[in-house]
Amino acid sequence: MNKLLIFVLLFNAQLLSAAAAAEQDLKILGRSLANYQLCSDISVELDDKAMFNYYSEMYNDSVLELKAYSTAQVKTVTAEQYWSVFKLAAVDRKSVGLLCLSRFDLLSRKMQENKLAGK
Repeated sequence: MNKLLIFVLLFNAQLLSAAAAAEQDLKILGRSLANYQLCSDISVELDDKAMFNYYSEMYNDSVLELKAYSTAQVKTVTAEQYWSVFKLAAVDRKSVGLLCLSRFDLLSRKMQENKLAGK
């Protein structure tokens, strides 16, 4: 009986740990979406089509990932995205723009420019 009780406790502990990790992963996805959204907006302000294409693709690919999630999980992602957009809006826009540019490396820029030239 004690072995069964220990097994049940360990199994439930693993489930709780997995649920917490899954919740954190959903929040990270929401923050990523906010980041991609803001960088896309900034790239429009900078009239940088390659950067806009890059961050829009990142955003769209992440949104596609949501199709595999339950409604409750999507709500978690969406809530975190909105909260993150709100927090990022409080940061100096020029600084955020520099961060977006720094993460958009030369290879990615070249690939996006090639894609845009082919359209």
